[in-house]
Amino acid sequence: MGLEDRNQRRAEAAAEFDRRRNRHDGVNVANSLADGLSTLRDALFTRVHSDVEKNVGMDSMLSPTAADRSASHGRTEIELYQIAESVATVEHDGYLPDDIVWYREWLSRLRLGDRWNSPVVAGRLEHYLSKTADDRRRTFAQLLERSLPEARHAPLIVYRLFPLAVAVATAVAFGDHAKADVARKRQVFILPGISDCPKCHGSVLANEEKCQQCGNPFWIYEWLTAD
Repeated sequence: MGLEDRNQRRAEAAAEFDRRRNRHDGVNVANSLADGLSTLRDALFTRVHSDVEKNVGMDSMLSPTAADRSASHGRTEIELYQIAESVATVEHDGYLPDDIVWYREWLSRLRLGDRWNSPVVAGRLEHYLSKTADDRRRTFAQLLERSLPEARHAPLIVYRLFPLAVAVATAVAFGDHAKADVARKRQVFILPGISDCPKCHGSVLANEEKCQQCGNPFWIYEWLTAD
């Protein structure tokens, strides 16, 4: 997606958000969510693909074309899971009462563009959202590993931290820093070393920010595998 398409998609999402909700912060919500989810998608892809090949030493036997297709499918699966987790967060925390179906469609358009209403996308989102949080996480791991077999060798903790990272990004986009802090504390309970970073101390960052020391909002391989 080019910069012009990205900006247009964000602008359309912001305007629709304001019309639908009779609000004036659509630009902030759309840009914050887009920045946060893009950062998380790219970070998780790196953890389960590039970092595995680098640290575990796996060499792909796929042709370049097949490898590109596999990577594309993996990124799309991450996007679909992110959408489902963000929808679940918005519903659970009551950010958009009685408008959760609209939010799912709105976020899908923001993240996926013209692909948002394809039967495959709609079916996958329905599949995720019909499950409990634990079952969503397990299903996501299985589906991601079909697209990216090397993901089987990624640190298992990524699958526990990632949905909470989406919850943090969603809460920050809606200005709910208290709920973002709660989700971050749950991550720290899972991986206490998060709070040891000398630069960010594991604090919740703005969605457009990233800690250059530890990778926060989704931590680099060395932090995920530290004892």
